[in-house]
Amino acid sequence: MKTTILILSALLTMSLPAMANLHVWDQKQFQAYSDKTEVKFTLINKYNKKADYYLRIDNKSFPNKLSLGPNQDIELNINVKTPVGQKTMKKICTRMVTDSPNSYEVCTNIKFERY
Repeated sequence: MKTTILILSALLTMSLPAMANLHVWDQKQFQAYSDKTEVKFTLINKYNKKADYYLRIDNKSFPNKLSLGPNQDIELNINVKTPVGQKTMKKICTRMVTDSPNSYEVCTNIKFERY
């Protein structure tokens, strides 16, 4: 019984940081009429400590650090290239870095249809 409680406690502790990095989107599909489309989303730090976040779009990482306190959020506006007459998908990711040896990344796939 005591062993079961310890294992359950360890599993809960390990899973909490993975839920700390949250994206909130109004929409995930966009109709575009120009070469670049602006998309907005809210990044929320659900971790119980201050954390640094880094943005990545597909394979391109951005070095600018966003520092958020516990339960703090920030609205991010990003511009995405949208080629004429094509449907494209972009993977938008934020990586959370804390004083822990691990970092956690959350990604969202968004779709664009360019007219």
